[in-house]
Amino acid sequence: MLGVRTMLLVLATSVVACGGTGEYRKTGSTYAPRGPACDYRVIRNRVIEPYEELGVIDIDAFSMKQLPDNEERFRELVGPRVCAVGGHAVIPTLNIYGHWVHGTIIRFHPSECSDCKPKSPKDGGG
Repeated sequence: MLGVRTMLLVLATSVVACGGTGEYRKTGSTYAPRGPACDYRVIRNRVIEPYEELGVIDIDAFSMKQLPDNEERFRELVGPRVCAVGGHAVIPTLNIYGHWVHGTIIRFHPSECSDCKPKSPKDGGG
């Protein structure tokens, strides 16, 4: 019996050490996944291209220190989900402490705009 308790303690400790995870809620249509490491935009300003909201991801963490505090950490957490649901971009929400706590995953309507190609941070996108 001691072995089971020890195993549960180790498992609980490892979950706490992992940091924030995201809880996803689908709000739009279903699209094919875009691959595990697709190219997508993080948009921190007004979106002018026509788009559809696919879903929202709330980042859960056991402490404020575990919430992403920069775009790179935010991308690590939400990127796999953005790609899995066929998203072209994510619109982050930051709390008053500068932590990235929420993301709205969107998909552009390329047939309705000329500049809807996803852009990477390397070429000035997002």
